[in-house]
Amino acid sequence: MKQRNELEKIMFHPTGSGLKPYEWMMRPTAQTQWIDDKGLFLWLAFFFSEIGAGLYFMSLFYEYKAGLILGWLITLILGGIIHVLYLGNPLRAWRMIMKPNTSELSRGIWIIGIFAVLGFLQMVTAGSFNMVFNSIMGILCLLIISHGFATMNVVRALPAWSSTMVLPLSVISGVWIGQQILQFTTAASGNAALASGMEVWAEVFFFAYFLCVVLYVWGTWHSNEIGKESIKIQVTGDLSKISLIGVGGLGILLPLILTLIMWGGDTNGFLIFLRLAFVFAGDLALRYVIMKSAVYKPLI
Repeated sequence: MKQRNELEKIMFHPTGSGLKPYEWMMRPTAQTQWIDDKGLFLWLAFFFSEIGAGLYFMSLFYEYKAGLILGWLITLILGGIIHVLYLGNPLRAWRMIMKPNTSELSRGIWIIGIFAVLGFLQMVTAGSFNMVFNSIMGILCLLIISHGFATMNVVRALPAWSSTMVLPLSVISGVWIGQQILQFTTAASGNAALASGMEVWAEVFFFAYFLCVVLYVWGTWHSNEIGKESIKIQVTGDLSKISLIGVGGLGILLPLILTLIMWGGDTNGFLIFLRLAFVFAGDLALRYVIMKSAVYKPLI
């Protein structure tokens, strides 16, 4: 009933400025369910679940148990609680797990559940860093990292989400930020040598992230007229300030400067922390503009 009332306000605004009942068929219209009001919880839930899984994934390579614990907690506690806030009534939301064959959201819940159990076993089991266990957990981490954008990617009516670069961008994004968190935690714990050795991966993931962002913009722009409309909203429309300052400045330019300063492994904890903070804010901004700029194709 509440959603119907809100839809009526949009379509039949008292001032006459609302969306007319037939206009959604004739012109691009923005999606609002996943990014406005309670939809903001989904934006944050996907972000925290994915960076937690990214941290866990990178910690596997360095057999860094503190990173496993922190990544597991971020994914399940921060990501999980915020997911519940978005879902509304948990007494009904559990029904989603019953459709893993047809629902990407249901598959994601199953994957996170398996990750929770196996991750806990890995953290409490002595000598659990073996090739088989690491491979299984690594695959689960990558599936969790891609889950948010994979759920969005199936909505073919929204070209900004159905772009072929959405999934590669989500994977690189999660791993890149996870690597940054891991590098900062090792530096903060006093292991400067390990943090310095990780800088080569920071450089690789940063440039891969930048390339994915460029390819996403280019691919969406050239996909069709509706995709071009989304990019216009991001670059020159209502979201231009967030794109310019958040994505371009905080997410790309400042991390690039700091990466060049620390090029070759000449790192220190403060610069690593600054880059992490900028990357964190920039990726949140990137996810927001991708979700907010999505518009539906008109039917005619």
